[in-house]
Amino acid sequence: MSPTAPLRPMPFITRVRIENYKSIAHCDVTLGRFTVLLGLNAAGKSNFLGALRFVRDALVQGPAEAVAARGGWEEVLRRVPERAASCTIGVEFQLPAIADGGGPWVGRYEITLAPLAASGTGRDAGPGVRIRHEFCEMQRPDTESRAEIKSFLTRDRVEKGRRHRVLELSRTSEEEPFASLYGTLTDMFFYSPDLSVLREARSKSPVFWTLGENGSDLGAALAALGEQERDRVSQYVGAIVPGVVEVGPTNPSADYIAARISFAADGETEPHVFRAESMSEGTIRAIGLLTALFQPNVRDGLIPLIAIEEPELALHPLAAGALYDALTEASEHVQVLATTQSAELFDRKEADLSAIRVVAAEHGVTVIGEVDPVSRSIVADGLATTAELLRSDQLRAVVEPPARPDKQPEGEE
Repeated sequence: MSPTAPLRPMPFITRVRIENYKSIAHCDVTLGRFTVLLGLNAAGKSNFLGALRFVRDALVQGPAEAVAARGGWEEVLRRVPERAASCTIGVEFQLPAIADGGGPWVGRYEITLAPLAASGTGRDAGPGVRIRHEFCEMQRPDTESRAEIKSFLTRDRVEKGRRHRVLELSRTSEEEPFASLYGTLTDMFFYSPDLSVLREARSKSPVFWTLGENGSDLGAALAALGEQERDRVSQYVGAIVPGVVEVGPTNPSADYIAARISFAADGETEPHVFRAESMSEGTIRAIGLLTALFQPNVRDGLIPLIAIEEPELALHPLAAGALYDALTEASEHVQVLATTQSAELFDRKEADLSAIRVVAAEHGVTVIGEVDPVSRSIVADGLATTAELLRSDQLRAVVEPPARPDKQPEGEE
């Protein structure tokens, strides 16, 4: 941990409530340090991660731009069984103490957005957004054990076009404690690699040696790893791809940098070196994933949450054990949120089923919840594995009926 990095409470986001975002009509989901959304194809797992990413993008780019980037309101609002008029995304969180001598903060942030017919053409054109509701409340005990509370509530503010687009939390991002919340929400990392980008040799930047969310600058990110982190990446890749003895960058002093591996064949004393363009899809994806999990910004506490879709993609099922270990090890330093179709991740005695959130599609609507007691009992009694229940569509979620959060802002309906 960097001496200047905050000691973050874990996890950062403790609860997520979503209404009418894409296929999710309603969900109220608690999160831990390591949480896996497990479900079959087209269940809506990625829409849960997408909702969190939407909040981040709406804060950075503005809600109109975030809607436009997703194809407009037609693609954002739930359409089944009837068209929704608005969507709500809320998070409960905990933040480290700010450098003012106080303690850590806990709170809730929530936005409700709705479409509004946009006027104008050309550069100002964009999907109109009505901010029906934006609420934030943060509190901490002070030295006299009384609650210190900071909050705001805005209603029915109209944002037209892409130039008039700022959420209230973005407007207050210079004022503590809202500045810390804004910074932490916008530092969430959503890893969605592009295979061709992972393989690219990229020109080195004189300033940034960080991994892009699409897998860009993998070679530079490997060069930036500390010795311990690079050893861990090499060990995990070696467990996933037998024969790999080292993972690293090509010559860091060259103008262009890519990933490389050293591979030792049986009976040979000298390892073979392969660049990214010669690696199999599974190998380069594993290197990218592990680099994302152990990158310096994670080590130094600058990334509060890392979200990963289908980390098992292109990997052999036997790699599930090493993958699970890597994800759980990383969750000691950063909140890890993953989606998967591979219940093999949890087919081991030490796997914690409480980390699973079952995701299923019911009549075109996504439902999300913890593993139900019957499924837990079946797995505990050895009658079936988690993977067998998933493949037979017998893994069930505990789904609570819609309910408002425990505490409401004054006057909220």
